[in-house]
Amino acid sequence: MTTLPDSLADLLSRRSQKMVRAPAPDATQLRQILEAAVRAPDHSSLRAWRFALVEQQDIAALTDIAIEASRRSGMQIKPEKEKNMRAWLSQVPLLIGLAYKIQHDNDRVPEIEQTLSMGAAVMNIQNAVHLLGFSCYWSTGLGTYTDEVQEALGFDALDYRFVGFLAVGTPISPPEPVQRIDPMTLTHVWKPTPVPQ
Repeated sequence: MTTLPDSLADLLSRRSQKMVRAPAPDATQLRQILEAAVRAPDHSSLRAWRFALVEQQDIAALTDIAIEASRRSGMQIKPEKEKNMRAWLSQVPLLIGLAYKIQHDNDRVPEIEQTLSMGAAVMNIQNAVHLLGFSCYWSTGLGTYTDEVQEALGFDALDYRFVGFLAVGTPISPPEPVQRIDPMTLTHVWKPTPVPQ
């Protein structure tokens, strides 16, 4: 069996963990994490990625905004769900709001490529968080698809696409083993179709 380099073995052990607590990455570590984000593929160097840091003392206020915005948008949030959401977020030491600036009429870079670049940046964040010994969870709850939450974080809905939050911190418990699918079951080798003679 081939021995994996330590860095690849570490990467292959990454998994999302929702339940985190303090401490969060310190200022130096957070800068390293965001430096990883801006190394995502970036067609035409748009540098569209944007991040809003919400520290623990401000998460409850954002939660209030998100719950009310979600209800105004027609979403049903039962009292038990609200209670659970607030309990979870009360432990989270850092939320990173995730958005990208839309280039609406860019002939060279269609929006799907801008979206993919944002996804790649978020994955780089998740990998860096993991490699530094922390955990995170990408959530598209908390009013992600309401203009109010996006705009409360400083992202005008006309110019930015908001894609959720990363809850970042120290894992509360060791990760449960997870069975991953064999990637080769999702893969095929393409061959050209022979041209009839």
